[in-house]
Amino acid sequence: MNEEKKQNKKLPKKVIAVILAIYISAGFFGAILTPQYKAAGMQAFKNPQNISNSIYYFIAIILFTGIVLFLSKYKSFLKAMLYMVIFLSCYYTFYPFLGVFGFVPSALIILALIKRPNWIVIDIAAYFLSIGVISIFGISLAPIPAIILMLILAVYDAISVYKTKHMLTLAESVTDLSIPMLFVVPISRDIKDIKINEDERKAVFLGVGDVVIPNILVASAQRFAVSPVIFGLKLAALLPLFGGALGLLILLTKFADRPQAGLPFLNLPTIAAYLISFWV
Repeated sequence: MNEEKKQNKKLPKKVIAVILAIYISAGFFGAILTPQYKAAGMQAFKNPQNISNSIYYFIAIILFTGIVLFLSKYKSFLKAMLYMVIFLSCYYTFYPFLGVFGFVPSALIILALIKRPNWIVIDIAAYFLSIGVISIFGISLAPIPAIILMLILAVYDAISVYKTKHMLTLAESVTDLSIPMLFVVPISRDIKDIKINEDERKAVFLGVGDVVIPNILVASAQRFAVSPVIFGLKLAALLPLFGGALGLLILLTKFADRPQAGLPFLNLPTIAAYLISFWV
């Protein structure tokens, strides 16, 4: 009986493969596209080497989380605000390639989210956003500030999931609004409404932050590190990419029985792989 229950908690291999593909490809493209974002002037901080940039980023995350939690009782207003944030984020994502015409795909994404907020639309929007944010902050944070940010956020993620649990509340609020702040990978084909509490047996939910934050170091290494190039990526970027993927694989295969803080599993092996790259 206990063995059967334990086996039921295991994720299908196809689901794990899809999640890993999302993570690895988003990190790969986020890193590869850093020259385009740099050329377009998308650098968020004037001095990428400044460690205080990590603190500013962390404060911004705390403020955003607080605002979303505060407005969670006002669903219509919160949804409108998040749509605006997503539109602007999409615009900056497409800007290096389309210029001011980046508003066209950004508007189409918002329209699709309003008209057909299913998991496919949400995942597509989340994927483009992830690549853009990875690139933008990869060129904005040199490796040392990126590592400091990742360590801070790993601790914060653990506290917010296991102790205060406000990150779970935030995730529930976001899924109720069908906003692309989570990747949704269905286990069951009949999934319709996306709600963590009701559909946790039908789908796997992966936070966009779990894809973005560790891969910022990948993009940062691609931008700043001096390292041999393999398959288009510098070794100092390639190893952290697969280091994070290894952490994600462990998370999905060993700890998928309940909601987990993803960043401790992802950030630490990403950082370790980056440091190892200098001895390879």
